[in-house]
Amino acid sequence: MERMKALLTKKRVLIFSLALVVVLGGILSLTVFRQRAAASEFFTATVDRGPVRNVVNATGTVQAVVTVQVGSQVSGQIQTLYADFNSVVKRGQLLAKIDPRNFEAQLENARANLAAAEARVRTVEAELNTQRANLAAAEANLEAARVAMENANLVLRRYTELAQSGVLSQNEYDTAKANADSARARYNQATAAVQQVKAQIRATEAQLEQAKAQVEQARAEVNRAQVNLEYTNIYSPVDGVVISRNVDVGQTVAASLQAPTLFVIANDLTKMQVHANVDEADIGKISEAVDVRFTVDAYPNDTFVGRIQEIRLNPQTVQNVVTYSVIIAVENPDLKLKPGMTANITITVDQREDALRVPNAALRYLPPGITREKVMELLRQGPPLRPPSPPEGKPGPAPSVEKAAPSARGERAPGGRPQFPRELDRTPAEIPGLSPEAAALARQLRDPNLTPEERRALLEKLRALPEAERQKIRESFQRFRPEGGTPLAAPAQPRGQRGPASSTTLAPGQLWNPAEKLRFPTPRETNRTRPAIVWVLNAQKKPEPRRVLLGITDGVNTEVIAGEVKEGEQVIIGDTSQVPAPSQSGTPSPFGRPVGFGPPRPAGGGMRR
Repeated sequence: MERMKALLTKKRVLIFSLALVVVLGGILSLTVFRQRAAASEFFTATVDRGPVRNVVNATGTVQAVVTVQVGSQVSGQIQTLYADFNSVVKRGQLLAKIDPRNFEAQLENARANLAAAEARVRTVEAELNTQRANLAAAEANLEAARVAMENANLVLRRYTELAQSGVLSQNEYDTAKANADSARARYNQATAAVQQVKAQIRATEAQLEQAKAQVEQARAEVNRAQVNLEYTNIYSPVDGVVISRNVDVGQTVAASLQAPTLFVIANDLTKMQVHANVDEADIGKISEAVDVRFTVDAYPNDTFVGRIQEIRLNPQTVQNVVTYSVIIAVENPDLKLKPGMTANITITVDQREDALRVPNAALRYLPPGITREKVMELLRQGPPLRPPSPPEGKPGPAPSVEKAAPSARGERAPGGRPQFPRELDRTPAEIPGLSPEAAALARQLRDPNLTPEERRALLEKLRALPEAERQKIRESFQRFRPEGGTPLAAPAQPRGQRGPASSTTLAPGQLWNPAEKLRFPTPRETNRTRPAIVWVLNAQKKPEPRRVLLGITDGVNTEVIAGEVKEGEQVIIGDTSQVPAPSQSGTPSPFGRPVGFGPPRPAGGGMRR
């Protein structure tokens, strides 16, 4: 029993010793790790100047501006082909011929039916002439019967007087009365004969109209047969190049519910279109004034320049991804671009040619021990950062017109910012008849760096001004705003009215103008600036925070609009203390985050755009 107690005591001492060794080893490891962290090596990058471009990437398909599918409206066997792939054709040129024998027989049959119908018309006309002659004879008989009836009535009246005076015998009176009745009957018979002939004439006239209608019907059949015969010749409807031929000689085409496509003709291959699919998250940045460039796999070293011609409103949803079709016009004088090529498109939304920039890795870096709350506290320290004011006498940057049409944006100043024409330099303070308060308010509304909240507050003040001053300010903004911009405030619409305040309706018979399409103005980007913290090495080789105000980014570098860093300074992008995090199994993960690039989330609002 004592021996077992001794063994248990020894085990307890051994377990306590092992636990003490583990604790001491942990403390020693933590001390060494802290010493290494204190002596960690930092990775830095230089703050420099260079171009920064905010772009939208998309893919599209190169197509001809006008592509015509030439089909056949009749069925038959292809007898001859007069065009092949890549054939240059002119409008009205014969492309193919379908066997016309069946349609020629149909035309001959239709012509024979027309001749029979015309003969029927002539026969009915002859019958009508005969019946008109019979009518004349019947009318003559009617006149003779009328004269005989009047004579018999006269004799009867005389005989009646004589019979009453007793001079005439009863027998002679009865004979005269019988003759009068007989004459009246013959007159009624002649009248009926005239009515009968007139009825026959009316029936014959109806038959004549029917025969004439049959002639028109037969003539229409002839015309249709003639048209079907002409359809056996397939002509080119436009000038262009045959890019597809879908039939061969001897092949039978069947035109039933739809016309089969025989040829596909591209109207003009020197002018092409790229049908791009742009994601809904990027469509708001795009307008007709942005710069568009693309490449194709056939010419990887060539960059093609295009312009946005149309942004179509028809959305397409594929696997819960909504895209919009953007039509890009491009010149193709060398015929390098061919229909069906895949275009890799880069749309430059905004750019700075000579911007102070920092790497995006510096915005993601956090020194050991620094939390997000500490970063937010550092951002709140000191006066708020503001973009630098433009030089006196020169207009400031206006995001809403920076990518406006060349006629409105003028020449570009150094740094990629537009230099507007002189007439755009006029301020609302020069408008005659404005009070000092209204002039100051209009000058503030001209500031392109206003936040949405500030602009709404100024518009509330504008509504408190007299109507005359509001109208002058509104007209000034509409007169001097760059092309493609937006007016200061849209006129109020009556309650319940939808759509634009003023619309143009087409009068009856007025043709629709294809050039009158909806145009999208250049989007006005507000609140594009954002504060962030970057870290630089001070004289003691320790990380020191610097506040910056960021602008656009290209995914690698971000523009610094204002802040506490200067060109040539070294910003920290990582250190050796940041090792890959272990996986759940306790072993280092082979897919861990690379050493020296800090947390993946941005610091202090320095979010990658």
